Amino acid sequence: MRRLFPLLLLSLLCTCDRAQKSQTVGEPNSQGANEAGLASPPRHKWPLEKPIRLILDSDTANEIDDLFAIAYVLPDETIDLLGLSSAQWFHVWSGDSTVYQSQQLNEDLLRIAGRLDLPHPLGADIIMGKPWGDYDARDSPAARFIIEQAQEIPDGEKLAVMCIGAATNLASAIALEPSITDKIVAYTLGFRYDFDGKFWNKDEFNIRRDLNAANYLLNAEGLELHVMPISVAIKYTWEREATFAQLETAGEIGAYLQKRWQNHGGPDAVKWTMWDVALLQAFLKPEQASEVAVSTPPENTQRMVWLYDDIDPGAMENDYWARLTRTE
Repeated sequence: MRRLFPLLLLSLLCTCDRAQKSQTVGEPNSQGANEAGLASPPRHKWPLEKPIRLILDSDTANEIDDLFAIAYVLPDETIDLLGLSSAQWFHVWSGDSTVYQSQQLNEDLLRIAGRLDLPHPLGADIIMGKPWGDYDARDSPAARFIIEQAQEIPDGEKLAVMCIGAATNLASAIALEPSITDKIVAYTLGFRYDFDGKFWNKDEFNIRRDLNAANYLLNAEGLELHVMPISVAIKYTWEREATFAQLETAGEIGAYLQKRWQNHGGPDAVKWTMWDVALLQAFLKPEQASEVAVSTPPENTQRMVWLYDDIDPGAMENDYWARLTRTE
């Protein structure tokens, strides 16, 4: 019996391990909710018979991947893109007009795509709250646009708001009008997360650009929150040579994106991680990613949120070029 017991125990452990690893890309896993003793996070079921309403909030002038994300979403017929707002990304080397830089690039790309009719409100130029914390809303046309669109959503339906930079505009919108909280499904890019140790790391670019806004969203009870940590998005990295070859077939938008890569990245930028595109494609093509439910950091209001834990970069890249080169 002493010999059989260790074997039985080992068999059970191996079975549990296989069960944990059997989840495939595209399947949500709420096991973390049980482990944390908290209620499972809400998950809105987007209707198949109508396009998803989406507002994209972008710090476009910070890097080049924002532009690639915008170029991908503009021709998407499965969503109702309500607007493209600009986000600040102020830091010690950025200068003091980051949101205006983002706004200019948004308008440039919309002009090339023939979509200047799309609302493109200007976001806040500084962080939410104060340098040491707090949650004073930063009013802006972008925040007001989120409020207006959320208030128009019929009962039982939701508005998706995706922040691929600092979450200043979305957090400020909710702070200005808390009644819209349950009308919104929020998607953000940021943080690092250790899935083995189950702990968050806020020492990351987007989060540092407005830590107050990030904390506000984590604390916002009733808000369905989905996070793409950069520790997962980093898997989605493109080679410059292959990317430029694809862009050659994508018309004026392709030429614009190639020039932006060359000017912003310089000759040493032979690869680029498509951080923002990873979140956007994971949202639009849920079969290309998977999520798990995790508890918020201990310093935040304790609740469960969704965290992307895996993506399929090969499928994402194939899908990206199939769309972009088809639009021209």
